[in-house]
Order: sequence, then C-alpha cells, then structure tokens
Amino acid sequence: MPVDVSGFSYFLPLMAFFIVFIILYALLVKTKILGDNSFTHLFVSFILAIVFVTAIGVRQYVLTVIPWFAVLIVCLFLIFMIIGFVGKPIEGMNKTVGVVFVVLLVIVFLVSAIQVFGNTLGPYLPGGGTSFADWVYSGQVVGALILLVIAGIVSWVLVKTAKS
Repeated sequence: MPVDVSGFSYFLPLMAFFIVFIILYALLVKTKILGDNSFTHLFVSFILAIVFVTAIGVRQYVLTVIPWFAVLIVCLFLIFMIIGFVGKPIEGMNKTVGVVFVVLLVIVFLVSAIQVFGNTLGPYLPGGGTSFADWVYSGQVVGALILLVIAGIVSWVLVKTAKS
C-alpha cells in the first residue's frame, strides 16, 4: 500500500524559508560582509528569507531547483565514491567531475528559471507575446550562439598554438 506524502506540500514554504535562511546565514558568517556581529547576520538572513517566501515566483524557483540540486549532489557523491574505490587517483578526474557538476548545476538553474519565470518575461522578449522557445529558436539567437561557439573554438585553438 503506497504512503500518501501529499501533506508535505503544506510545509514546502516553511522548508524553502529554512533553506534560504540557513544558506544566507552561512554565507554571511563565512564571508563576513556585514562584520562579525551574529545578530546582524541573523537579522539580514531572516529578512531575506521572508522575502523569498512571500515572493511566489522566487519561492517557486527555489522549490524547483532544490530537488535537482539534491540529485546532483547525490550523483557527485557516488562518483567520488567510485573514484575512491579505484584505489589510485585518476589524473585530472576530480577537476573534470567538478567542472561537469558546475555546468550541470548552471543548466539546472537556467532551465528552472525559464520554467518559473518564462510567462513573466515573455512579453518583454523580442517578438512580444511569443513563447520563450520560439525566441530561443529564432534565427537571431541561433546565429549569435553559432558565432559564440565559433569564437570560442578559434580562441581555444589560438591559445593552444601560442603555448606550443
């Protein structure tokens, strides 16, 4: 018999509040942007977490990103466990895994932002009321992306040949 966990949906705003509060507090304490006063860190973290919970779009964005972030963390942990079981370090493997992880995380953030804020940003994009997908696949955007890829390849080749 399956377990009904739909009751957890009532606690999602509270969970989003705690996640944002804890992350902001940890960042403020670690970076010491606001000094060493812990009251200031708590107060600013609390206020920003409240803003995240009350702004529906931002809360939805956080709730969309968190499950994918958790999946990526578990995958990264398992990859590092497999690398650890090999016994000897694989040259360059940790850096490669880290870069791939960061790229996947950026993709998750972008896709979640498009999913959550797509309808809000749609009227302001070129083309007015067209969908975000229509804008992304338009000739101008595809041409710009192709140009960026070509520029990246040319830059990489020039740097490689200059080092040789």
